[in-house]
Amino acid sequence: MIAIAIQFPPLSGYVSALRGEEPPAKLDAAAMSAQSLSEPLPDTRVASPSEADVPVAGALDAQARRIALLEKQLSQLERVIRSAGLDAAAPYLMPPPGSDSPLLAQIGETYATRARFEERRKKMLEHSQEMRQRDMDAYGQASYEAINGLYDKARPARGNATPEQKAERDAALNSLMTDYPEAYTTSVAVAEQALAAAINRDTAGAEGYYQSLVSASPYSEVVTEQGINAIPTLQTYLARQYVDEGRFDEAATILDALSTQSDTIILEPNDMGEPTAKPAQDIITELRDKIAR
Repeated sequence: MIAIAIQFPPLSGYVSALRGEEPPAKLDAAAMSAQSLSEPLPDTRVASPSEADVPVAGALDAQARRIALLEKQLSQLERVIRSAGLDAAAPYLMPPPGSDSPLLAQIGETYATRARFEERRKKMLEHSQEMRQRDMDAYGQASYEAINGLYDKARPARGNATPEQKAERDAALNSLMTDYPEAYTTSVAVAEQALAAAINRDTAGAEGYYQSLVSASPYSEVVTEQGINAIPTLQTYLARQYVDEGRFDEAATILDALSTQSDTIILEPNDMGEPTAKPAQDIITELRDKIAR
């Protein structure tokens, strides 16, 4: 008779970590722990002077108890898998084409990158608020209110703007750039227009606002009210557009600029249009590989 013992690592904590949840309260932690699954099965043999004297029936009974215990542990594991929905995902857990990394590992890395992005976004928003406070200290209460009034008018509007609305928005943005070029709020207004153009796939518009931003703004980091670090995000968008259009020299130049912030995490849409967080260095490597082909 051959006894086969199978050890399974605890899935409950890992699945909960992927979902950002606490481990399920109703699971028997002791029963599902690595220690309990890997500990030796109880020795149920009948004491005897020698192994050769153990009756065949006794050995079979001991084996049956071992199998029953193993089946109980597998049943517990099965309930965890079903509750997490991993049974339905089983056909998709193999590495995607062209990748050696298991899908669950990729999902875990995606969640971790998004968590890092959210943490950085909080810090950038705090810094942005500090910069707005500097505007008020530098310009005074009356001028700061005027700056904010122009900023509100210059912000991109949702949906299609009428010609009158667009003219009013452009006039407000021009006033900010002419009268308050050093204000951080002015740089944010330009950045939001550039990002709006990128979202609408208006490459020419995004290029124009981006050039205004990097040439006129005294700030290397400009954060929108949504917590987006505008300059590397715009560089990513333009680099992708240039590569797609075969403008490789321009793409290489802007990737060189992006490489100075290679530790930044960029939020950009995936193939399904959903926002996905990616390290800038991964994007740089991907696009340079495309240029090299």
